[in-house]
Amino acid sequence: MGGGLVDLEWSVLGSVAATILEIIAIAFVPMVLLRKKEPAATFAWIFVLLAFPLVGIILFWYLGRDRIRRPLRYRKSEVAPFRSRIDHRISDQFPAHRAERDAIIAAQPEELRGVMRLAAQMGRGEIRGGNTVGVLVGAPPVYDAMLAAIEGAVDHVHLEYYIFRPDTTGKRVLAALEAAAKRGVAVRLLYDGFGSAGLGPACRALKKAGGHATPFFPLDPIRRASTINLRNHRKVMVVDAQVGFCGGVNVGNMFLPWKDVHLRIEGPAVADLQAIFVEDWYFATRQDLASSAGVFPEIARRDAGSIVQVVESGPDERVESIHRVFFAAIAAARRTVWITTPYFVPDRALLVALQTAALRGVDVKVIVPRESNHRVTFHAGRSFYDELLAAGVRIHEYLPGMLHTKAMVVDDRFATVGSANLDLRSFRLNFEMIAVLYAPADVARFAGIFEEDLAATEEVLLTSWRERPMTTRMKEGFGRLVSPIL
Repeated sequence: MGGGLVDLEWSVLGSVAATILEIIAIAFVPMVLLRKKEPAATFAWIFVLLAFPLVGIILFWYLGRDRIRRPLRYRKSEVAPFRSRIDHRISDQFPAHRAERDAIIAAQPEELRGVMRLAAQMGRGEIRGGNTVGVLVGAPPVYDAMLAAIEGAVDHVHLEYYIFRPDTTGKRVLAALEAAAKRGVAVRLLYDGFGSAGLGPACRALKKAGGHATPFFPLDPIRRASTINLRNHRKVMVVDAQVGFCGGVNVGNMFLPWKDVHLRIEGPAVADLQAIFVEDWYFATRQDLASSAGVFPEIARRDAGSIVQVVESGPDERVESIHRVFFAAIAAARRTVWITTPYFVPDRALLVALQTAALRGVDVKVIVPRESNHRVTFHAGRSFYDELLAAGVRIHEYLPGMLHTKAMVVDDRFATVGSANLDLRSFRLNFEMIAVLYAPADVARFAGIFEEDLAATEEVLLTSWRERPMTTRMKEGFGRLVSPIL
């Protein structure tokens, strides 16, 4: 009798708790609507909230609020005048830049001018001529080049990374940074609080040597829940304001076997990489480096050097700069669009752009890994194969291992490489950056890398794709359902 009463009480409590959760979930729906996102994303969040109230509430609280809320927006508003000072410092280095930019644009084919102008209006995106660009394929040569640059530093080393692991590889880099700090070099390491969680203790020796290491958006699940979803995904290093590195390679042992691409840049474009770091450092620490001697010195131009545009984007901006550059590039293509990306979850705009380009007769090829370290994203991306293949887009899956390259080549006219994946998270949630390259030799190098990767792929054919098992289709269907909130 007593046991039955206890069971009844627990049943009542369970019903009350379920009702409360449903009420809270319903109360979250107006917050979803106020986000003013695409209908697919809005419906996905409402479905999760109403179908799985507890899970939906937790996910939306930590992942759904993808814009910087009032306290963080206030901090970002304080950065705006700081950014203006940075831009003025850089413009002092290039007093004739506007005339140079107009001359560079005028010298390009008509279909290229629009992309250059668009990129110039977005997330810095200034057109910088006179650069030397080195393309590094694979993590080992990237780390070797980074260590050589750190060992040769005389004034400062600035690093900004999403993932920096305190393993053998990470400790090699930390040891080089510690040695640089001991000889008087100003070392500043900015690492993402989520991607590099646990790195802090490994930086003690660096700090003791006089270096600095700080997280970007430290994890604080209670007071700053939304920051879990707002990550600094950039991979940037600047040495003495003369040499810059950027691309897709993080720091850690796990990245050694991955196929990836990074850039080593010397020339005026390094100032834009430096500006990104200086602004992000200020955002994270409130330390003003813009006026520091040696941070924005005069940078020598290389005769007949490469043209580079550095485009950044982040969730603090209402305009998704990199998304617009990708869309414009695909829309402007006349012959080829070759894309390599590890995580492929296009939104409706890019989906239509890819389909339309293929239907116009453009050779559209996409290389993605056969296996991925993010399974839900992997299946979400595969859910788009059918409609892309039907439109004539050719999809190839890379077989040797994890492919982490994030690059695009269009018409042998320009190439992009950076930290941004072709997915919603990179476009709207993460702080990202890409470099756009225009020199024929640079573009040819990326076209060659694409063709090398293509030789190690298996093409996905529409007829066989439509015969895949029902269980696979169900995984893709679930991934597609939640793709707007990934």
